[in-house]
Amino acid sequence: MPPVRLPREAELAAAVLAAPLPSRALRLARELPVRDTSGDASGAAAAGEGIPLEPGLDPTEEDLARAVRLLGLAEDPEGASKAAEAWAFAIEAGLVEVVGEEGAPRAVPAEGLADFGPGSPAEVLERWYGSVDAMLAELTSAFVLEDSLVDEEGETPHLAGVGEDNGFLEAALASLYLMTVSAPGGAAGEMVPLPVVAAGLLFPEEPVAPDNEALEQVSVVMTRLDSQFAVLAPTGMIEHQGMDPTLLIGEEGGDGGDGEEDAAGSDLPPDAEEERRYGRLRLTPLGLYAVRRRLAETGMDLPVLGEAAGADASRLLTVLAAYPEAAARQEAEGWLARREPEKAARELLAAARGSDPAAPGRRLECQSVLSLLGDEAAPALREVLDDPELGGLARVWLTEHGVRDVPAPSEEMVFWLTVDTLAARVGARPVPALFGSDPAAVSGGAADEEELRELVDGLVAHHTDFFDRAWRVDHPATADVLEAMSRLHPDRRIAKQARRAAFRARSRG
Repeated sequence: MPPVRLPREAELAAAVLAAPLPSRALRLARELPVRDTSGDASGAAAAGEGIPLEPGLDPTEEDLARAVRLLGLAEDPEGASKAAEAWAFAIEAGLVEVVGEEGAPRAVPAEGLADFGPGSPAEVLERWYGSVDAMLAELTSAFVLEDSLVDEEGETPHLAGVGEDNGFLEAALASLYLMTVSAPGGAAGEMVPLPVVAAGLLFPEEPVAPDNEALEQVSVVMTRLDSQFAVLAPTGMIEHQGMDPTLLIGEEGGDGGDGEEDAAGSDLPPDAEEERRYGRLRLTPLGLYAVRRRLAETGMDLPVLGEAAGADASRLLTVLAAYPEAAARQEAEGWLARREPEKAARELLAAARGSDPAAPGRRLECQSVLSLLGDEAAPALREVLDDPELGGLARVWLTEHGVRDVPAPSEEMVFWLTVDTLAARVGARPVPALFGSDPAAVSGGAADEEELRELVDGLVAHHTDFFDRAWRVDHPATADVLEAMSRLHPDRRIAKQARRAAFRARSRG
């Protein structure tokens, strides 16, 4: 999983306090009225501190009306429901405490509420997450369908092909998380069309031309998700532009179904206005924080960009192997910023050593990180020129930095580094050029199998006797690399040579 970019804790907490629902909840909690209905001023509880609650912990009709006015929602047709949602959020977040005897609950401001705010970002995030977690649990256990999806008998025939499983919301949030962290830098955080999310949940395999039944299922899931996202949006977790309701219920004298088919079935992207009508959304930084935390609670390993800055070099190189190019560079730069160049180079080189299966990948990542260092690191690279595992990459670095009197590599070293680089099987980032323009030294990573095939083809074309030399290379992965080359090379004759060389390498032990 690629790393996620998260703001600092203080910035996330500020976003919580600025979001509509948490800010309303906090205001209600802080302005709970204090009443004295007992006439006994000897104690706060006896004096009727706070407000009385209904059996379901809802405010009384009188106090709900007061909350509507307090929040400036008197002119809002949905003012009462918004105030009730804020009240429920305040209780879930622990901003309001329920006290009193059984059958006579009262709501009072939570202890320490006066200090709750920007000065306590960890507490703000913890309370916010607790409320959001409760909301998600409620949303995934029950949802409200639009009237257009319920027939005269109160049945939901359109759901027959979708099922009553309410895991769509969790899956949609996880999908949005993956889209965000996997997007190129410029696309991260862009609004995602709701039809794309719904179709991806229903048809995760390669898309095919949808039939009417598939389109109907997409419509149902879109409607379900749209209503759930509308509930989540005020928490600050997502930015949501809801669906145009006329798309599904049809405008008078018109049919909303044709537009649905155009959106879900056309190969052409709709224009911005049409896309907006079908609904769009994106996870905010708060949403990324919450979804990552929920997924991490299931045991998933979800890295955060920058968390390796304090790790040792071995951990850094392991982490970078799973990162996209831009994220890997940013993580590496953060790690280097905390260290002196020469010392950093020594740590990286030490971590790159080894004969374990992951060692070739570490060495390739080591080259990438070393490429970010300047001439100050040269002494550390000179120290390993005679190292059988590191001498080759050290020569590459020193030559690229214009260092004179760098000894030429032996043929044995050239072939060892070639095998080592191929063994790394890195496909996302370019590999630094090895030994100038010599194609025998692999000069690029393979983004996919086709690129790797072209790489192998060029390598063998440059050295007609490559396999006669390669099987003798004293590298733990020699046989595996030759076997892979036999599968990748398009020429059956050369593939046979590679298999024979792999056999000889294994026989040599």
